[in-house]
Amino acid sequence: MKKISVITIILSVITLIFVSSMKVKAEETNYYTYNNGVAYLDEKTVPQSKIAIASTGQIIPLQDSIIRDSRYAFIYKVSDSSILTVDAKGNWQALKPGVVTLTIRVPERDEVVDFEEELNNLGVSRASVEPTVAYAPKVFTINVLANQLHPVYRLYQSGLKTHIYTSDGNERDTLMTRGWNFEGTAWSTRSVGGQSIYRLYHPGLKVHHYTMDTNEYNVLGERGWNQEGIAYQSTGTKPIYRLYNNGVKKHLYTMDENEKNVLSNRGWKYEGIAWMVE
Repeated sequence: MKKISVITIILSVITLIFVSSMKVKAEETNYYTYNNGVAYLDEKTVPQSKIAIASTGQIIPLQDSIIRDSRYAFIYKVSDSSILTVDAKGNWQALKPGVVTLTIRVPERDEVVDFEEELNNLGVSRASVEPTVAYAPKVFTINVLANQLHPVYRLYQSGLKTHIYTSDGNERDTLMTRGWNFEGTAWSTRSVGGQSIYRLYHPGLKVHHYTMDTNEYNVLGERGWNQEGIAYQSTGTKPIYRLYNNGVKKHLYTMDENEKNVLSNRGWKYEGIAWMVE
């Protein structure tokens, strides 16, 4: 009986310690520290790099943070509000082409009444002691583009028996002086939006490859292919067909369904839709 009592007491003590620890942790996670508030920013909701005119969104906290339901958690400063606007709730809109910087910081204690009310309504307590070293404000550079349609040119090199597809007019003109035959506009692309199409080049094979698959882009980059970045964007509803010729070991991309059907009967294997365009 004594052994059972001792075991029972030990188990009770362990349980009490565990519950107390969980309670402390729960209380700790329910404290908000102003100095560290910017750490809760969900950077994926911040407009970054290249965006198009008329794009909109809302900047919010991380959804696994204690202030996930707050909309006044941050203070925004835009270098030129005629290009990009951001309101107190983080709603943003791109107005015209240009480059701006967006600085995001957190309010100091009692600086923003709406945020204090949100914390109260959410049942979030304030930490009694703030971290000595505060998180610095975060600064983002945003390039707002007109996002007009641009042509993607198709050229062919008979010696290499390969095509190249480029939206760069200068590259088109240069290649035309180096034995490439200009075959016209293959399709159109936008500056931003949709999914990015990546271009790679293999110096040994002397051929370009295009893919929408970021994993394929990274894997090939480790296997002798030079990564040349984003070639264009995939938007719209018109399919680009991909074919492969095992004889010349080359791919061909076309928006022309008739060309796809004819080549499919001339040694080219149809591999499906590569991406969509306008």
